[in-house]
Amino acid sequence: MSTVLFTLPELYNSYKSWVSKNPSSLGDWESSVKWISYFLAGRINNSHVVSELIYCLSNLLVMFNDRIIKKAQKVHSNGTAETIKLWLTVIEYSEVFCELSANKIWGNTGKWIVIVSIQVFKCISRLFLIFHYKEPIIQSPPIPVLNRKNVAASNQKYTSARDVAQAEYDSVSFTLKRSGRVVRKVDSSPPLGLRDWKPLPKRSLLGVEEGPTLTNALAKRELIAETVYISKPIIHLAAMACLGTRTWKPWAVSLALDFASLELYRSCTKKDVKSVTPQQRLQISKRTILLLLYLLRSPMYEKHSKDRVHSFLMTLSKVPLAGLIFTPLAQYLPFWQSTYFYMWSS
Repeated sequence: MSTVLFTLPELYNSYKSWVSKNPSSLGDWESSVKWISYFLAGRINNSHVVSELIYCLSNLLVMFNDRIIKKAQKVHSNGTAETIKLWLTVIEYSEVFCELSANKIWGNTGKWIVIVSIQVFKCISRLFLIFHYKEPIIQSPPIPVLNRKNVAASNQKYTSARDVAQAEYDSVSFTLKRSGRVVRKVDSSPPLGLRDWKPLPKRSLLGVEEGPTLTNALAKRELIAETVYISKPIIHLAAMACLGTRTWKPWAVSLALDFASLELYRSCTKKDVKSVTPQQRLQISKRTILLLLYLLRSPMYEKHSKDRVHSFLMTLSKVPLAGLIFTPLAQYLPFWQSTYFYMWSS
């Protein structure tokens, strides 16, 4: 047992080393784990909880590997803000599993206690990020998945840039062996009138950009728009508690808040295109597309969309080989609709 415990740190260090050196090779393994969760759905007892657990763990594994890669790249960030976003990302990946587990163990009351607790924590944390740490628009998840291909390309570019900088540095200077002092070569010295008599800069400053660039904090109207969007889950839950879980009013309140937030962002874009960063435009586009999910949310789904969506999926299942995907999707859609398509999940 002591031998196994002794080798665990070595195995962990070997794993970190392999992940940092092979970022592009991880995608196949991570995708395989996610597909296992889809395959298990409905095939064994408590399969929904098990498949959601596997899906949750696969997302957490991706996040863990991304953090290893970022640490290997020595990416600097705000420590406390990064910790808050880390916890928000973990909760976003695991909240459905927590809800299903609470419903299994404590029933419907326990489920709603977990839902309210999670959404209150997410709302307070996100508001704290944008007001205290001046974070830009909050992404979903707050720590996005790392683009492994870009990391590999940037590694190669970074290495080549460092090599060029090193070559340029060596061409104009040399280092004394005993003292380690850097001395400029005589033939590379500028004319006497242009000399500033300052020492050569350090190698890390020779044109190689390191660390992330800072984005601008939200402006006043953008801050209002983001606050409305962040507060939407809590407002929707309060509307459901007061007006009922199957009525149209909470659905309409949530839709109105989404439209209000998007319209505030669009008004900022119309007033000044540069006031909204490319990252914000991308998130606004995603939020606009996510409005289609209102067709799959209660009570719209039960009263209008259910039969149409089911007929559409069954029609697609008649296409050769497409039935392997769309037939199970049509069968499990009622469960997935009751589990995933909540107002407070976006």
